[in-house]
Amino acid sequence: MSRRLLPVLACAALAAASAMSTRSWAATVDDLKKAAQGYRAQLAANPNQPDVHAALGETLESLGDATGALAEYDRAIKGPGDADRALVDRGRLLVRQGRFADGRDDFNRALGHNSRNVEALAARGHSWVVEGKSKRAKAALADFDAALAIAPDNPTALNARGDFYLAELKPELAIADFDKALAANPKDDVVLFNRGVAWKQMNRYDRALRDFNAALRITPGDPMTLTAKGDTYRELGDLLLARDFYDAALKADPRSARSWEARGEVRAALGDGPGGDADKAQARKLDPNVEASS
Repeated sequence: MSRRLLPVLACAALAAASAMSTRSWAATVDDLKKAAQGYRAQLAANPNQPDVHAALGETLESLGDATGALAEYDRAIKGPGDADRALVDRGRLLVRQGRFADGRDDFNRALGHNSRNVEALAARGHSWVVEGKSKRAKAALADFDAALAIAPDNPTALNARGDFYLAELKPELAIADFDKALAANPKDDVVLFNRGVAWKQMNRYDRALRDFNAALRITPGDPMTLTAKGDTYRELGDLLLARDFYDAALKADPRSARSWEARGEVRAALGDGPGGDADKAQARKLDPNVEASS
C-alpha cells in the first residue's frame, strides 16, 4: 500500500490527540480557504493566468473539491498561456479517479510541448504503477529514469520511482530513492509514509514505525498512516494496539474498506466473531473486492 503523490489531508487522530489534530486540521483548512480566496481575487482581476487557475485547482483538490479542481484545470488548459502545469495536475487527478488513459493523454500533451518536463514524465510513469499494469513496468521505469536523468534530485520523480520499486517488491531500491527524496524535503509526509511501507516489507518494524510516526507529526490523523501502524502492530502480534489504530483510522475515514476489513480480521482473532463479521460486511459493502490486510 503506497500513497498517491500528493498528500491526503485528514482531520482525526487517536483519542488522546484528537483535540490537537482537529485544531491542526482547522488551521490547515483556514489557510487553504484563504489561499483559494486570494487566487480567485487574482483571477477576477485577470482571468488569463493559467498558473493561477492551476494553483487554485490544486488548493481546491486539497480541500476535497475534485469537481472544482477539474473545472480550474480545464480553464487553465483552454485559456491562453502555458498550460503544462494544469495538464499535469489534471492528469494526476484523472489517474486518482481511475481514468488512466485520460490522465496519460494529459501527460503526453504536456510532454509534446516539452519532452524534458520532469513532472509529466514522473506522473506518466506513476500512472502505470497505480493502474497495476506490470506488463508496462519497463515503460514506467523508462519514464522515471528519464525524469531523474534530467533532474537527479527531483523529489517527485524519486518518490514515484520508489513507489514503482515498492510495487515490484524491491524495498531496498525503494528506500534508496525515498532517502534521496527526503534529503531534499525531510518534511514530506507522503515520502515518509512510503519509506515506512518499504521498511515494513523488509520486516524492519522499528524503522517502519519511526517513519509512520514522523509522517503523523506532519499530518496528524492521516487515515492511511494510522492503518499502516495498525498493520505493523498486527504483524508484531500486538492485536489490541493494532485494533486501536484501526479504530482511529476509521474515525478519520469511515469510507476505507481496507480499514474495516483489517479491523474485522483483528476483532475476529481477539474472539469477537460477530464484531469481526460486521466489520467485514461493512468492508464489502464499500468495496466488494477489498483485499485482506497484511
